[in-house]
Order: sequence, then structure tokens, then C-alpha cells
Amino acid sequence: MSSTGPMESVGGDIKFLRLKQRGLGGLVTDGSVRDTDEILHYGFPCFSHNTTARQGPAAMQPWECNGVVELSGVTVRPGDAIVGDQDGVVVVPAKVADTVYGIAHGREQIEDIVKEELTKNPGPPGKFYPFMSGKIKVDSPLGQLLATHGITPDNSNQFEGTADW
Repeated sequence: MSSTGPMESVGGDIKFLRLKQRGLGGLVTDGSVRDTDEILHYGFPCFSHNTTARQGPAAMQPWECNGVVELSGVTVRPGDAIVGDQDGVVVVPAKVADTVYGIAHGREQIEDIVKEELTKNPGPPGKFYPFMSGKIKVDSPLGQLLATHGITPDNSNQFEGTADW
């Protein structure tokens, strides 16, 4: 939801309760939101520039559904994948969403393996770097660790020369 400014509220607990009731999966705004304790209690994912106690202007009522919107310089189109967590939000264009998911999922698998290894054998994580998707060398410590878990260039696009994007 685009706002009239980063410090202006786009809504609070009552509006977001209704959005949840209408089946919205969450809300991303370049404005602020109110009543965050209640919104968290609803389990309604809400990502905003800031929080505020101020009520926003009525001019920020949604005027369009499934339209193109620009938030903080990022264009969001219907069908784009929106992924958010406590670190922030990313917009993945629909046409590359499957590719980006494959890259991210492969990276998550590798990070889980590295964390498991470092839990069993504490040490500096730097021995597993560089950790760039599509750049892992087979003979590196990371490549060797992944091989013990069955992840090789034959079944992963995370290795040097295997990137399919």
C-alpha cells in the first residue's frame, strides 16, 4: 500500500483485522502503521517504514486492487512474489520467481548444513567462504562438506559452472 509519506499511518488494528478477514496474506507499505501489538496478535504479516501513534489522512484509502504500485522506488505488479521477515521485504518479479526460489532454497539448504557442522564442530565460519550462489568450488571446504550430504554439481546449481540463471 502506497502512502502519502513514511511517517503517515496507513491504518491500524481495525483496518488490518478487516484485511485479514478478507483473506489478505499481509501488507507491505512505505508508510507507517498503528496498533502493532494488536496486529501482531492477529498474526497478520505487516511490513512498514515505521510505526506511529498518529492517525493518517483519509486520502490513503485503497483506491485500486491488483494494480501496479511503487513503494520506496520499487515497482510492484500483480503476481509478483513478496517475501518479508524481520530483516525486511523483497519483491521478486513474477517472471523470475521460480528461478529466484530455486537459488534461495538451495542457499537455505547449504546454510542449514553449515550451521549443523559448526554446531557439531565449533570453529570459524570463514573456512566455508566464499559462500556465493553459483560460485562454490567442488574442492573447497564447503564443497567437500556439501558432498558428504549428497549435494554436488550434478544436483545443485550452487557450484561454480552450474548456475542456470
